[in-house]
Amino acid sequence: MKRVLLYLIAVFMSCSVLALDLQQAKSQGLVGEANTGLIAPVTASPSQAVRSLVANVNQQRNARFKQIAVSHGLSVREVGHLAYKKAVERTAPGHYYQSPSGKWVKK
Repeated sequence: MKRVLLYLIAVFMSCSVLALDLQQAKSQGLVGEANTGLIAPVTASPSQAVRSLVANVNQQRNARFKQIAVSHGLSVREVGHLAYKKAVERTAPGHYYQSPSGKWVKK
């Protein structure tokens, strides 16, 4: 039983070490700032880790966009557009963002 518990702890710890975070994904060119204010995979066939990261980050962003929209009398889409503009300004050199036409651009 003790061995099983130690094994499960080791597996859990190794999974969390392998988990991809947003800055790592941006630095590796896997995701970028989409023209909607959300993030999106830059490649056509992203890994499961990238898809999961994108879903989690976008869920948090959408929740925040809704809060901002309600408190400022804007639509969620308008908030996303404003967030996109700020994100492009803050995008680090070498990271990707999506142009208004949808093309990925490396800053």
